[in-house]
Amino acid sequence: MILTPQRLIQLSNAPRLGNMWYLIATVTLTVCNQPQEIPKLYHYALHVNNGLGKPSEELYHRVTQTIESVSADINSCPYEIESGLKLSDKFRESILKTAALSGLPKAINSLMILRETTPKPLRATGDVKRQAIESFADYEAEQDRGMKFWKTIYSKISGRVINQMSSSYPDLWTYTIQHVYSPLLSFSDVLTPQETSMIVISCLIPQDVNPQLKGHLKGALNLGLDLETVRECREMAIEISKWCGMVWKAEVAKL
Repeated sequence: MILTPQRLIQLSNAPRLGNMWYLIATVTLTVCNQPQEIPKLYHYALHVNNGLGKPSEELYHRVTQTIESVSADINSCPYEIESGLKLSDKFRESILKTAALSGLPKAINSLMILRETTPKPLRATGDVKRQAIESFADYEAEQDRGMKFWKTIYSKISGRVINQMSSSYPDLWTYTIQHVYSPLLSFSDVLTPQETSMIVISCLIPQDVNPQLKGHLKGALNLGLDLETVRECREMAIEISKWCGMVWKAEVAKL
């Protein structure tokens, strides 16, 4: 067991992360291939957001009971539906955005386990969040959005990074902008650009990829996050990764 009552209390007390702590934890656990821990985070967050308890050992045990009851009867739902759907969407979107950064299989496993313990009224409907591309104008708008997001993150060095990727393999840059940044990472109807930035940082830390992490730590500042919030996000992802047994080759990149 990774998420003990004491560890959940520790995570929830991050002073600058607010409600982002459980999404940071969800993403880190997904990348570390520990999806079985995600239902605890999900129901813990739902309980707190619905005023059903404050972070404590007692709440942890109530959450465990709720997971068991939902697994036995998916129609039961002790939460307010509207706020519960918004929170559920944030969990699902956070995991989806890891797919391009740490692998689709891990994202699938986390989303499947989350679904199994999500009350039926809070499950995703058949409607997708992203509108279908029905014209060239739609495609151009999506690509423009992706490029704007890219340029905001990388700022003055955006062109240099594009050239480096293109010189490695022209298809690398084309794939990155057309299939990762434009339709996936820049989409902001569920997560804000700042929330997505913290998701990306949390996704990169357990993978020991300092060159990419350095760019996104600075990119978080370019997106308007303050230095202490970015540092707290980094520290939380490192701590959870350690709980999962992660060992880095060198010091994790920092600001």
